Amino acid sequence: MGCSRWLTVLLVSTVQAGEYNVGLGRADITGPAAEIGMMGYAKQGQNTAGIHMRLYSRAFVVEEPSSGTRVVFVSVDAGMMGQLVKKYTMERLEVMFPGIYNEKNVVLSSTHTHSGPAGFMQYVLFNVPNLGFLHQTLDAMVDGIVESIRRAHEAVAPGDIYLSSTVVEEANINRSPTSYEANPEVERAKYSSNTDKEMVQLNFYNDQG
Repeated sequence: MGCSRWLTVLLVSTVQAGEYNVGLGRADITGPAAEIGMMGYAKQGQNTAGIHMRLYSRAFVVEEPSSGTRVVFVSVDAGMMGQLVKKYTMERLEVMFPGIYNEKNVVLSSTHTHSGPAGFMQYVLFNVPNLGFLHQTLDAMVDGIVESIRRAHEAVAPGDIYLSSTVVEEANINRSPTSYEANPEVERAKYSSNTDKEMVQLNFYNDQG
C-alpha cells in the first residue's frame, strides 16, 4: 500500500521556535512480568506470562526561559492513569526538585495499552479482575515516571517545538458503528467518517536533534 493512501494531508507548524527550553527523558516501568492480571479488558485469567516488549515512561519538559515557568507531560505505557500514581510521583518529585514541579504543572497520561500489569489503581473496582492491589506494579510505575522526569529535567536545553497534523486513512475502525449511527443526524453531519482520522504529533528538537 502506497504512502499516499495513508497520508493524505500533512501540516507542520512551528510553535514559537527558539523561545522554549525542552528536555526529554525515558525510563522503564515494566513491573512484574508473570502471573499478573493485565490492565484493560477486566478479564480474569488474562495474565502476563513474560515480557514481549518492555513498558516505558516518556517525559517531556517544556520551559519558558523568560519566566522560568515549566510544564511536564508524561506518556506512560499503561492502560490508564491512577490518582495514587500521581500522588506518589509528586511526593518524590518534591523531594528531588523542591518547589519546581507540582500538581498544576505535571500531567501524567497513558497510552491505553491493554498489555501491561494491573494492580496500581486506588479504587477497589479496578482491582477486582486482577484479584487485588499490587504494590509491585505501582512501585515500578512511580520509579520509572520519576526517573523519566529526572532525565528530562537534566536534559533541558534550548529547542524548537513543532506541531504536525495528518489524516490517516484505513488505519482504524469504529468498533460499534451501530451505536454511532444512533447519534442525531445533525451531529453525524459534522464529520466525514465514524472515526477520527486526524493524527496530531508534537515534536521536540534541540541542537542535537
